[in-house]
Amino acid sequence: MEMKPIRNSLGRNPLSDALHRNPGVVLNGQGPGRHPLRGASYRDPGTMISEQGSGRRSLCGALHLRPGVVKNEQGSSHFSRRVRRVRKLAEPIRICLGSWNVGSLTGKLRELVDVAIRRRINILCVQETKWKGQKAKEVEGSGFKLWYTGTTSDRNGVGILIDKSLKDGVVDVRRQGDRIILVRLVIGDLVLNVISAYAPQVGLSESSKSQF
Repeated sequence: MEMKPIRNSLGRNPLSDALHRNPGVVLNGQGPGRHPLRGASYRDPGTMISEQGSGRRSLCGALHLRPGVVKNEQGSSHFSRRVRRVRKLAEPIRICLGSWNVGSLTGKLRELVDVAIRRRINILCVQETKWKGQKAKEVEGSGFKLWYTGTTSDRNGVGILIDKSLKDGVVDVRRQGDRIILVRLVIGDLVLNVISAYAPQVGLSESSKSQF
């Protein structure tokens, strides 16, 4: 009796099969130990912000693999559109944060924005602004928005500058005196809390430091 070769099929939906299968068990015909699809790496959401005020975060949703490696054996244009759509959803979101003690923000707001644009900073925490009030200010012509807090115009004061791609995601702002401000924003499925703080310096009383 003649034995007919059995063809190993991945199913009728190559995209669905490739995305839902554990990457470690996908066969590439080259033996074990390979990772043919080289899926996107994962990062813990808590690793986004460094203590120095800058950091990056890759957001990975439910899609584990880069869909561009899935082949469409039937050449369907509909399938190609699905691949492009899934790829767009799987692309990581990168956020750059910075921190800057400006000494005084009076007359420097435009310079602050220019630095953020030049260095591609999305969120910039500023200290010692020496601006009085608890307000938010749009920086005309730039798309940036500054949230700040201060009690006098001669000392302290903090703020957070956010670019146009993220500012509409701000859902809450909390201010504590003239030394702490928190901005909460939603980015995709992530809720991010950003804090700008200006701690009491050497020379101030111990009670001031304890109160902070």
